[in-house]
Amino acid sequence: MQELRETDPRAIGPYEVLGRLGSGGMGEVYLAEARRGPRLAVKVVRAEHAEDRTFRARFRHEVRAAQTVGGAGTYTARVVDADTEAPRPWMATEFVDGPNLRDAVFDGGPLTADAVRLLAAALAEALAAIHAKGLVHRDLKPSNILLAQDGPRVIDFGIVRALEGTALTRTGVVVGSVGYVSPEQIRNGAHVGPASDVFSLGAVLAYASGGKEPFGEGQDSVVLLRILTGDVDLSAVPKDHLPLVEACLRDDPGARPTPADVVAATGHGARSLREGLRSGWYAAGPGGGAASVGGGERWIPEHGSKERESRVEYVAPVTVTDLPEVAQAPPRPPSRRRLLGALTGGAGVVAAGGLGGWLLLRDSSDGKAGAAGGSGTPAPSSAAGTPQVGWQYKVEGLGGGHGPCAALSPDGRRVYVGGADRSLHAVDLNGRSVWRTALGGEVMSPLATADGVYCLLFDGQEGALELCALGRGGKARWTKPVAANSQVPVAAGGLVLVSYASSSDEGGVRAYAPDGSVRWSTPTGAAPTSEPTVADSVVYVGTFGDEVQALDAKTGKRLWATRAGSDTGRPTLVGDTLLVGSGGERSLHGISRSGKALWHVADEMLYGSRYFSCVAFGGLGVSATDYEVVALDPADGSRAWAFRFDDEGNQYSDPTVAGGTLYARRGATLYGLDRQGRRTWQKRVEGGASVGTQSPVVRDGRVYAATADGITVLALKQ
Repeated sequence: MQELRETDPRAIGPYEVLGRLGSGGMGEVYLAEARRGPRLAVKVVRAEHAEDRTFRARFRHEVRAAQTVGGAGTYTARVVDADTEAPRPWMATEFVDGPNLRDAVFDGGPLTADAVRLLAAALAEALAAIHAKGLVHRDLKPSNILLAQDGPRVIDFGIVRALEGTALTRTGVVVGSVGYVSPEQIRNGAHVGPASDVFSLGAVLAYASGGKEPFGEGQDSVVLLRILTGDVDLSAVPKDHLPLVEACLRDDPGARPTPADVVAATGHGARSLREGLRSGWYAAGPGGGAASVGGGERWIPEHGSKERESRVEYVAPVTVTDLPEVAQAPPRPPSRRRLLGALTGGAGVVAAGGLGGWLLLRDSSDGKAGAAGGSGTPAPSSAAGTPQVGWQYKVEGLGGGHGPCAALSPDGRRVYVGGADRSLHAVDLNGRSVWRTALGGEVMSPLATADGVYCLLFDGQEGALELCALGRGGKARWTKPVAANSQVPVAAGGLVLVSYASSSDEGGVRAYAPDGSVRWSTPTGAAPTSEPTVADSVVYVGTFGDEVQALDAKTGKRLWATRAGSDTGRPTLVGDTLLVGSGGERSLHGISRSGKALWHVADEMLYGSRYFSCVAFGGLGVSATDYEVVALDPADGSRAWAFRFDDEGNQYSDPTVAGGTLYARRGATLYGLDRQGRRTWQKRVEGGASVGTQSPVVRDGRVYAATADGITVLALKQ
C-alpha cells in the first residue's frame, strides 16, 4: 500500500479511503473500508473513460455480470459494491491480504512444484466460475492473481471488455497485457472466447514455475509477434509442468484443455485442493515476504516488477528496421510487412478492427499459389454444386478490414482487387493480371460501375484518406481527399457516396458525380461511424451522435433522424425494418423506414456495437461472429436460428447472399447455408484466412473469397 496523495479522494461512496494499492489504464485502486465493515479494494475509473459513453455502458453491464461470480471455492475476489453512474464510476471487491503472483515470484523465485499444481487447479476453478456466468477474463496475468493464505484470488475478471470499442480502441491498441494475451486476442480483439483465458493461464503457469516471461521481454510489437508465431521459451519450466503448459499454449483454441481438464491434469479434486491451500502453501521467498508496519497494515514494496501495469497496452510505433533479429517472421516477406505494419501502428488498430495475425505467415497448403500480381494454376473441377479452388491472386493481403473482397465489372469480365501492396489490380476471369495501378496507399474494397472503378485508401486506423476514381483501363481519373470511417464507396444511382469527418463530433455524407464534382454534401452533426447504406433511393447512416439518419439519395436532404444507443453503427434494411448496432447497453436496435424506433435489445454474443453488420436473407437479418452465424427476426431482434461453425480457425467473414444461399467463411472453410440456417455444403479455401472480415462475392457460378494474401475463386459448377 502507498500513502495517499493530495489529489486522491478521502472517501469513495460510503467508504473511507485508507491508502493507494496501485493504478493502471482502467483507473486507480484504493484500500477502503466502511464503518464496522470489511476492508475492500476499490477501483475508480479514469476520467477519460468516464466520459466515454460506450465505456460506461459496457462497464455497467460487465460489473453487473461480475457481481454474480464469487463465493466459496471459486477463487475469485468477489465484487461486493459498485456505482456505475457516479461521475467517476467505481467498483469494490474483497480485499485480499497477500502479494500478487508477479511480486511473489519476483521476490522469492519460482513456486515449488506442489505450489504450481495447487495454483493451476485453483486458477482453473476460478476461470470455470467466470466462464459459467458468460464472462471471459481477457486479462489474466500474474499481477491480477493475488496469493492469500487460503489460496489464490483472481481479480478484474471481465472488466477489460468495457474498454473494447471505446475511443481508446479506435486509435491502435491491443486490449489486454502484452505477454499474456492469446493469439486470437491479437487477431480478433473483442471476438474471443473462454479458450483465450486458458492460453493466458498457460503463460501464467510458465512464469510461476520457471520465473521467466514465456514470450520474453522487449518492444510490445516484438512480444506480440512471438505470440502470433509461437516463439515461446519454456526452457525454465520444469519437466513435470511442461505438458500442461504446452497444452494451454496451443495456437488453436479448440485444441487447448478446458478449465476442467486443467484441474484434472493437476491430480487435485475439490477436497484435496482445499486441504492443500493452507497457510504457507506458496513460498514467500527470502525475508518472509512483505514487511509490516504499525497498525498491522501490509505495505507493498515499490520496487515494481517487469510486467506492464494493468492497462490497455499501446503498440509501440517502431519501424520494421528497428526490430531485432528475434522478430523475423519466417516465410513470405510481403506477409511479414503486413503483419509488422499492423503490430507497429502502420496498419492501424490491432484489436478493434480484427486486424491480425499469424495466418499472414502461412503459405497455401499446396504451395501452388500464384505470385503477387500473378496467377495460380487452375485446379480441376469437382462434382456439380461443390465449390472448388480455381485460381488464387495475391496482393500482399487485402486492404482495410471489411467490405466485399473484390468487385466485378458490370459485364462480369473483370475482377478488381484492392491490395495492401498499395495498388488496385484488375484481373481477368482466369486469374491473369490485366493491369495494376499504384495509388500510394493501402487500397480497400473497390466499387465497380459503368464509368470505371472507385476505391478508398486506408488511413491506418478505421477509415480512409482519399477517394480514387480510375478508368476501365486502370488510369487514375481523379482523387479527392477524405477523412472518414468509410472503407467502401457506396453506389447511389449514378453517384458515389462516402462519409466524411473532421472529428468524431463533426462530419457528414458526400455524393460525387462520375467527373469528381460534388453533387451534394449533407452534414450529420456528429460524424458517421461507417459508410452509409442505400436502399430504395434513401441513404441511411449511423453517427457518433447516437443517431440513425435518413437522407434523400438524389438531393442529400435529411428525411429524419432517430436516436439508437450510443455511437450508432451502419444500418441494414431487412424488409421494412432497419437493423443497427450501437455501443449502448442494449446494443441492437430496430427502426422503421419512417424513422420510428421499434425495439432495443441486448445480445452480448453478437458483439453488438457500431461494428455490427448483417445482410437480409429470407426475411431475417443474418450476422456472423467468430464462432457462429445468427439470424435475427426484424420484428423484435430475437434469434430465429443459429449455425455453429466447426472449422478450427478464428478469422471469419461477413456473410453475403446469392440466390437462396448465404455464404460465410470461418478460418479456411467456406460454408453455404439455406434460409433455415442448414448447411448445404462446405469447402476448404486454400491460401489461409483473411485478416479482415471481407465478405465473399458471388457471380456467374463462382465464389470469390478473401485469403491471407488476396483472393481465391471457387467454382460452384463444373
